[in-house]
Amino acid sequence: MREFITFDAAEPALVARRRTARALCSSISNNPDGREPLYKLLFGSVGEGFEQWGNLFCEFGSNINIGDGVFINANGVFLDAFEINIGNRVFIGPHVGIYTSNHAKDLEQRRRYIESGAPVVIEDDVWIGGGATILPGVTVGKGSIIGAGAVVAKSVPPHSKVLGAGSQVYPI
Repeated sequence: MREFITFDAAEPALVARRRTARALCSSISNNPDGREPLYKLLFGSVGEGFEQWGNLFCEFGSNINIGDGVFINANGVFLDAFEINIGNRVFIGPHVGIYTSNHAKDLEQRRRYIESGAPVVIEDDVWIGGGATILPGVTVGKGSIIGAGAVVAKSVPPHSKVLGAGSQVYPI
């Protein structure tokens, strides 16, 4: 697990960046035939052969780096206050959430929009099933499978599978 960094989510520069990302995500979701130039405006980097279906939501977009041959199905939610690095040949099912930040546990900090977070890394050849959630600071190792509906709260070794909400890891 990576070290979590605290930040002020209400900082005006971050609010403006979120607004820009929302507009780009809306354009992408409503323009299936003209998405490619928008991907280059939204994401930090996009590899060859990237394909994305349906709606998409990113908090900033610019902190997301996508490898070659990546497929993202409908209704993905990517909260990228920190980097999300997606390797090559990764398949992401519908309704998947990848989150790099958490709200503060302390009530007073939460009221002031103080959050913390850490980057997420999805290595090459990973398959993430529909409805799965990847939490801040997690690395999903190369060749792993994240089962539908799984909640991944800790890093996953290469060539493993994670099933269910308990993040139980099994060898493939």
